[in-house]
Amino acid sequence: MLSCPQCGAPAQSALPGLPLVTCTSCNALLMVDGDNIRNVGDSGRMPFDVSPLQMGTRLTVEGQRGEIVGRERWAWDNGSWNEWLLDFGGGKIAWVAEEAGYYMIMSAIQPRADVLKKLSDLGGQAWGVLGETVQVDKVRYTVSDVKKVSCVASEGHLPEPIGADFPRRSLDLRSKDGRALTWQRDAHGSGVWAGRYYRLAELQPAGLRQFDGWSMPRYAGAR
Repeated sequence: MLSCPQCGAPAQSALPGLPLVTCTSCNALLMVDGDNIRNVGDSGRMPFDVSPLQMGTRLTVEGQRGEIVGRERWAWDNGSWNEWLLDFGGGKIAWVAEEAGYYMIMSAIQPRADVLKKLSDLGGQAWGVLGETVQVDKVRYTVSDVKKVSCVASEGHLPEPIGADFPRRSLDLRSKDGRALTWQRDAHGSGVWAGRYYRLAELQPAGLRQFDGWSMPRYAGAR
């Protein structure tokens, strides 16, 4: 059994493609490589929230069933939000971002070099880029937000060492038919994620978090 090198508590093994885990005892951010484990940072303390999602919640996206195995909490000047890591197995993952009662499911894509350059140019600017458009794979997206964000805390299994106060530049775009596109740049490099918005019922959730005084919706399964 693996142990946290900082506090000695039991630590989880890594999942395929997800070499980072967080210590539930001392919040250390741990890099796991087989039987080797080392502390690479502080994952931070996750604040209380009222999300119906939790570690272990299962969701179905386009016919594929996945399980939430990690979370990052991000903040900017006017608020904060959760991004949950959905693991489909075999190294396939997606991020689930909560936004005003909707769930944005995003997967990494590799756009053409010219598209990537335009997104990078827009992401490096300020509010003046709002309303600019970018076409990706025949879909036209409009810039809806651009900002600097930082990670509040992370937990569970993660693909990269994102600890407390980790900074990032983010550019969000939307299409008229409900699709979403996000460009991000941080110390690990830049990337683009694409997906769309869902209502929770569409994702056939199981294992949702329970709250006192909140009735579990009929569409939610036990697991």
